[in-house]
Amino acid sequence: MKLKILENDEELKDNWNNKIIVISKSQLNNVFDSKQNKEIIDNLRYITSNKIETYEDKYLATFNFIFSEQAENGSKVEKIGLYSDFKNFSIYVTNNKNLLLTRIENLLASGLDHAGVFINLIEELTENDYIKLENFENDLNDFADRLIKEKDLESCTKKISSYRRLLIRYKHHYEQLNNIIDFFSTHLDLFSLKEDQKQFLVLSKRIPKLYNEILYLRDVLSQLRESYQSQVEIKQNNLMKTFTLITAIFMPLQLIVGWYGMNLIMPEFKYAVAYPIVIAVCVIFIVVAIVVFYKKKWFK
Repeated sequence: MKLKILENDEELKDNWNNKIIVISKSQLNNVFDSKQNKEIIDNLRYITSNKIETYEDKYLATFNFIFSEQAENGSKVEKIGLYSDFKNFSIYVTNNKNLLLTRIENLLASGLDHAGVFINLIEELTENDYIKLENFENDLNDFADRLIKEKDLESCTKKISSYRRLLIRYKHHYEQLNNIIDFFSTHLDLFSLKEDQKQFLVLSKRIPKLYNEILYLRDVLSQLRESYQSQVEIKQNNLMKTFTLITAIFMPLQLIVGWYGMNLIMPEFKYAVAYPIVIAVCVIFIVVAIVVFYKKKWFK
């Protein structure tokens, strides 16, 4: 099978047979008719999700690989579009053309056909997802350990929200991949080689497992959110406890203040030592209250 990179526009405009063509998004109008194939061009240019659509006997698939390694252009998301009949031609569209070209060349060296290249490419792009999800789980576990000692709860809120948004993206990613796998499960005739069917069987088992792993991580994050909420409640309870202790200590003193603040002549006003005695009683009460609260461990 011949691998072709778009160099001569006129040569490839109508000559796709027995070729795998790798182009960039800027070259779409050089391969497809901008009027007759506007929908196809738009779907391949604006890739936002994993999906597959049928056009008579041809198929258009797009992939949004959020787990891919850091690309040369600084993007952490590798977007790939494919227009093919899986028998005679395949047109791959990506902004990372050289990277995709190298991958496809390596696959062609194994003697694969169009369908085989496609399945093995998807498998290659998802083979490290288990490790990356495991690293994500480790991050959640580390965050759970820090959450117990963390005092800046506002930063924890932002971190939990960040994890939540990321898990939602991952969940949608694997749900969409599952839909694509289900589609090909009903179109196994596209895989003419037994090796392709075996490879597809491996892939059809891997994607649901990855999706279940995402659901598990979502449950872990939910437990973290509950733990965070408990920390917030504990902090609020401690604050209310502090206010309660302060109130318990100074409420009797306020009673004395209110008592002596009345416009009345108290009997003890006649004695010079009455005022110091009242002060001493107040101090003794404060000390006794603090000691009692300390022994009962109410300050902790």
